[in-house]
Amino acid sequence: MRLAADGGRNGTFWTSRVLVVCACALLVYSFVAVDITTTVSLPRIAKDDVTSSSNPRLVFVVIDAFRLSFLTSSDSPMTFTRASIEASSAVVFDAYARMPTVTLPRITAYITGTLPSFGTILTNLATDEIKTDNWISRLNANGKKVHFFGDDTWIRLLPGQFHKSEGVTSFFVNDFTEVDNNVTSHLKEEMASDEWDALILHYLGLDHIGHSLGGTSSKINDKLAEMDGVGRMIHESISETKRETYLIVCGDHGMTAAGSHGGASRDETRVPVVIWTINGNDNNVRMTGSLNEANMRSIEQIDISATIFDLFGFPVPPESYGISLIATLRNEPSAVRQKRQHEHFKRLVKERRLPVSDICETSDCDLTSRFMRSALEKWLKTVQYELIGSASEVPNFSLAVCVIIILIAGTVSSSLWIQRSALSDFPLFLINFICFASSLIEEEHEIWYFLASSAIAFRFIFYLRKWRDGGKEKIGSVVLLAFFHRIALGFMQSTRRRWSMEQTLLPPTLFPDALDLRLDDLNTYFGRHPLPVTLLSAAVWMLSLKQAIILLPFLSHFLRYFEHTIYDAYFLMLLRVSILPISFVSGSFSSGIMSLLLTVAPSSQLLLVLIVYQIGSFTSKLQLSRSECILLSISSFFYTGNSNSLSTLSLTSAYVGLLDYIPLLVGFQLILYTFAGPIAFLCGRRSSGGDSSFLHLFFSFRISFLSTSLVCLYIFQHHLFVWSVYTPKVVYDMAHVIFYSLIGLFCY
Repeated sequence: MRLAADGGRNGTFWTSRVLVVCACALLVYSFVAVDITTTVSLPRIAKDDVTSSSNPRLVFVVIDAFRLSFLTSSDSPMTFTRASIEASSAVVFDAYARMPTVTLPRITAYITGTLPSFGTILTNLATDEIKTDNWISRLNANGKKVHFFGDDTWIRLLPGQFHKSEGVTSFFVNDFTEVDNNVTSHLKEEMASDEWDALILHYLGLDHIGHSLGGTSSKINDKLAEMDGVGRMIHESISETKRETYLIVCGDHGMTAAGSHGGASRDETRVPVVIWTINGNDNNVRMTGSLNEANMRSIEQIDISATIFDLFGFPVPPESYGISLIATLRNEPSAVRQKRQHEHFKRLVKERRLPVSDICETSDCDLTSRFMRSALEKWLKTVQYELIGSASEVPNFSLAVCVIIILIAGTVSSSLWIQRSALSDFPLFLINFICFASSLIEEEHEIWYFLASSAIAFRFIFYLRKWRDGGKEKIGSVVLLAFFHRIALGFMQSTRRRWSMEQTLLPPTLFPDALDLRLDDLNTYFGRHPLPVTLLSAAVWMLSLKQAIILLPFLSHFLRYFEHTIYDAYFLMLLRVSILPISFVSGSFSSGIMSLLLTVAPSSQLLLVLIVYQIGSFTSKLQLSRSECILLSISSFFYTGNSNSLSTLSLTSAYVGLLDYIPLLVGFQLILYTFAGPIAFLCGRRSSGGDSSFLHLFFSFRISFLSTSLVCLYIFQHHLFVWSVYTPKVVYDMAHVIFYSLIGLFCY
């Protein structure tokens, strides 16, 4: 009977996991499928259909992670670019990079004028060919030549479309020097050549500095000065020729103060687009130069695609939502361009059945009137806003199927814990309702911190009341648990959104400069003193675990401190290969996992990982309930700085010890560090003899959270924050479900 029961439990376990994997696979496929389009035939355009009588050239420069404030800040080192704008020889736009703020969808927006869905965040590392109509394919179809140098994402997106090209890898973030030098090395030859009609350059160094050193590194200004020099070189070289040329310098997405991107903050979504018109007959721009962000004209990134189509006289693609900026760049009284744009949007309004009346049906459509042209510009922006809102496609049928499958998996999984569950476990599931509020999703960590702190406080009161019945032996451990929890939740608090506000928006400090070290800024403080922190961490870890194997990863941190990059990489490779076999032979599997984890953790967080390990250990020693374990386990995920925003993913840790881009290792290290908190928590609990029964309840809880997130995504699919808040929440919940499915394989 016992064997039959165990067999039934095993079957239940595997059934729930297989169902979850199938649901997640369907969900990923559904989001990716939204971006799949049919191949567009690109015939050569007849001369009568080409609206531009000139034969211009284009230099399109993308500076990865080039946020607007890098240019507009008063201490910006981009002196040439700023001087050009102030002298009105160039015009700058404040371009909005829509979610997701990663490279692939932003490139797609620039060249096609369409809005990729959030599914592209899942395919950003595995770029597929663009089959949507785009200006690069149009140039090729009409006998023009395009040269490209830079991020090899472009070459994968547009295979065979460049007459001359050289790509550099975009994922090896430790390189921010050679990756740009390889691009600039081609400039002298290209500037002297008349063989190309469009030259595209994509510089990655700025983005790599952000990921490796943070968004406030001193090397940021060095890189900005280098990029300004590239712009100056191109401008001076083109000025010596006679052919009309447009030079466009822009960013694909921005960068947070931490150096990452993927979220929806202003630093991530506002990028500059600077345009020079060189050797043109009408190179006077309509707008006066201004570096004041409040006075800049705001545009969509997709407007650049429509502008380039218009520049070469090509018809705007049927699926493009962009508005051409040519009329802004040129002093032309003709309303032909506005009329053509009006007809294009009028057709889209009819096809999408948008609630926008045609301006020419309610007014005298005399486009020679300055007032009418101004009114038409406002109408075009209104229609564009409605079109963008209607383009937020969510795979409704697939969502419904996924929710059903996941709920079935949750029901199956619940049989592993619900028979022995106390009623106290069920209120935990009420927290699912936070998914219906975007602000609570963005600040979810605060909810878990509060609940975990409250649980510890109630546990303290419980043992206080049981003082004579063994409670006094537990009180000390509860106090230590509370202390560790407070230290852990404050470790990365200074990187949170509400801590990144302007100082004028924050409450006044009662005791400024009283303490240089604050509990809410430990990560920054330890980051300034890596060597003593590493020594202290090694000593504390050794005393805590009493396992010699734990000292091995600290050697790599010493090598990293002395910048022996090559030796560090080879040592880490040898270390990672040997850690698990050594730990298996010595019977210290948890110590082996922790050693592996410490090889990717930054030096400033070595103590944090130990604290989380000890928190997990205390949950076993104090015999905390399953709900209490879940609250602390979820909190451990947020201790290391994670949130529901993709911008908090630490790509720096993904490349620790790597000298080249190896996708499997990069992905493994990214997952290892992202879930460093839960892994350390579980290892600490296991080392103290704690059972893993709470994981069955936790898995069911995660399933319910994912189901609720999917329902919210369906309900709020036309919400303003659908791509910036609700969809990332689904991605994170899906990652949690898969992670705890894998954990269950080792702990069941």
